[in-house]
Amino acid sequence: MSAPRPPATARREDASLRLLAAEGARFKVLGQVFPVLRHEILGPLSNGTLAAAMLRQAPEGASAEAVAQRSQRLAGELSSMLEDSVAVIRGLDQWLADQGARTTMERLLEDCRKLLCSHQLLSRQHIDWPRGAAHAELPEYASRYMALAWLLHLLQSLPEDAELELSAPAAGLLRASCRAGGDRREPAVGREDVELLAAASGATLKRDAAGWTLRLPLCR
Repeated sequence: MSAPRPPATARREDASLRLLAAEGARFKVLGQVFPVLRHEILGPLSNGTLAAAMLRQAPEGASAEAVAQRSQRLAGELSSMLEDSVAVIRGLDQWLADQGARTTMERLLEDCRKLLCSHQLLSRQHIDWPRGAAHAELPEYASRYMALAWLLHLLQSLPEDAELELSAPAAGLLRASCRAGGDRREPAVGREDVELLAAASGATLKRDAAGWTLRLPLCR
C-alpha cells in the first residue's frame, strides 16, 4: 500500500493537471478556428503566385516603358502580399504561448467575428455583434481563447438557424442571449472546456434567465 502524498505535493500535482487540461482545451479551440487562420496565410501567397506569373508575361505590343511600369507595380504588390503572409505567420506565435500581449475589447470582438464567420455560414447561425463595446484593455492570449471557447460552446449547443445576440455593456463584460427553437446539439467545445479556461484565466461565467454572461479579467 503506497504512502499518502503530502498535501503540498497533492496540490501541486492537481494544479499541474488543471494546467494541462486547460492547454488541451486551448488546442481544441485552436483546431476549430485553424481553417480561417490557414486561409489568412494562404490567401496572400496564392495572390502572390498569380502576380509572379503575370510578371513573366509581358503584354503584346506594349512599349518598354509600359512593361517596366507594369513590372514595377506587380513587384510592389507581390512584396506587399508576402509581407502580409509573414505578418500572419509571425502572429501565430501569439496563439501558442502567452507573450504578454494586450488587446482591447473592441479588437477582441473583431477577431472573434472574423474567426467564427465560416462556422456561422456552415451552420446558418448568426451573431448580432455589439455596435460598440465599453473600453477595456485585456490580456490577449487568455481573453481570445476564453471568448472563442465561450462563443463556440454557445453556438455549437444551439440549433441551426439560431441567432445569438451579444452585448458588451461594461469593461470586460460580455452578455449573450438567444432566439432559437429546435433541439440543442452536442458541442465540440464542451462546457468543461469553457470552465477549465475560465479557471485558468480568472474569468467568471454565469447563466440565468436572461442568458449567458462572461466577465474577462482586465489588465492591471
